[in-house]
Amino acid sequence: MSFSEIAKPCVAYGDCNTEGFRTLEGPVWAKRVADSLGLEFKNCGHTMSTTREMLQYAAAFPPSEYALAFIQYGLVDSWLTFRGAPYVLYYPDSPRRKLSRKVVKKLKKWARHLQLQKLLGAIEQVPIDEYISNIRSVVRSAPDCHFVLVATAPNLDEPRNPRIRKYNDALRALAGEETNAVYADAWPELWKKRDSCLMSDGTHLTAEGHRLVADVVRDALATQPAV
Repeated sequence: MSFSEIAKPCVAYGDCNTEGFRTLEGPVWAKRVADSLGLEFKNCGHTMSTTREMLQYAAAFPPSEYALAFIQYGLVDSWLTFRGAPYVLYYPDSPRRKLSRKVVKKLKKWARHLQLQKLLGAIEQVPIDEYISNIRSVVRSAPDCHFVLVATAPNLDEPRNPRIRKYNDALRALAGEETNAVYADAWPELWKKRDSCLMSDGTHLTAEGHRLVADVVRDALATQPAV
């Protein structure tokens, strides 16, 4: 059975490279995949978001209502901050949260100036155990939905890449544990073609990058039938 024969749309939960950067020309990778499968598409991508926002999106847009779901997080989850740093959700948003994020941003700028990471210790924004637990909970909440766990793209700021790889490796392992999930990793090709696949900021995918990720996701889906 093809996904197009199932009377349900598909959904994407992810960060800026799922939402699509403001200067991107053309559809994001998830929309490309949905269109190729003939599925209606809901994009829950949100810039600067982590798997903590994913939990909120999954509550608002349950994966059980979709035939296919993409999950793509790790860029912000793996970002290093000082131990004990406050975190304010980006979704659902409110004036109070917007104000709180401005305060936290100033606090972190002050913390960098005082080198609090060295004093208090550095930790990922969302520790890897929490990251995997969050994704696992969403995957297991909808056993009849087929999930594609999509690796985070490499970054031109190369010191960030070892941590991103660690999160991708954990995501790969999780996909191997869940019967309704597959893993899609475009890292090798994105890095090989980084001049054309990554924007000059080093983080966001270009149209070529989105096309390449879409191809890898379709290849991953082809390895397993629809749930």
